[in-house]
Amino acid sequence: MGLRRFVSLLSVIFLIVGCSVEEERKYSINGIALGTPFNTIYFSEYPIKNLKTSLDSIFNEINQSMSTYIAESDISKINNGDKNILVDDHFIKVFKKSKEIWKISGGFFDPTAGIITKANGLGPKNFDNEKDLTKLLELTGFNKVQLKNKSIIKENEDIFLDFNAIAKGYCVDVISDFLEQKEIDNFLVEIGGEMVSRGLNKSTNNSWKVGISDPVKPDSPNYFTKIELKNRALASSGNYRKYKVDKTSGNKIVHTVNPKSGESIETDVIGVSVVANDCMTADAYATAFMVMPLEDSIKIINENYEIDVLIIYL
Repeated sequence: MGLRRFVSLLSVIFLIVGCSVEEERKYSINGIALGTPFNTIYFSEYPIKNLKTSLDSIFNEINQSMSTYIAESDISKINNGDKNILVDDHFIKVFKKSKEIWKISGGFFDPTAGIITKANGLGPKNFDNEKDLTKLLELTGFNKVQLKNKSIIKENEDIFLDFNAIAKGYCVDVISDFLEQKEIDNFLVEIGGEMVSRGLNKSTNNSWKVGISDPVKPDSPNYFTKIELKNRALASSGNYRKYKVDKTSGNKIVHTVNPKSGESIETDVIGVSVVANDCMTADAYATAFMVMPLEDSIKIINENYEIDVLIIYL
């Protein structure tokens, strides 16, 4: 084959290959998941077939496993004393990560503290608002709950499990894994402020840039700061969004509970944002750092090179 013929043939091959490559377009889907808004942005040559149906199926699975707001969910049945429930893989993964962060945080991240949240009127309805902290604290402590052969063993049948402080982050991870299985390389998944990014924002051909809300002005259109999120996860926690006002004292009762004291009060720390390799980890740490003494949080941060943390305090 002569050189000229070879070059001509090569040009034809390049032309055919070049014409077969479709430009990636931006697609988005949003709605409500786990009781909070969600938004997914991705870039692809074609839209993912039946994506909304697939996402709804994932949300339903996770809700059925771990939502304390659904009476017939596995966690609700466990909380109501059903000892015959065999938990699914979603539950197991969240349980194990919760146990890990519970140990690292010295008990400041504690899924059994939900009973105190409920006693303060911040959780699901239809709960007896008994505020005897001594009694309630006997029912807290994640060391009192074990996972054995897909069964949950509680030292006291009245212990109330609540994974709401980590479930959103986990759900973001599951959606992220789903998109990667669909061979989507560039996307941003966000559920209620918890998010995971992969690849680039192809609209700008740069890394994804996300804003962190100002905890002093949470409803302001201006962010406290913006960061580049490069193939990582972000979760935030604050004591400024979910609260109720005590009718007697007029004081705010915030949604973050100190599992060691049983109190739900404001602290000097008003906002925490954590960047980690997965959103479940970021979510759990953000909750822990909201209630931990600041010096304890800093110690954990300095010992853990896999997380980056922004703590805003008064």
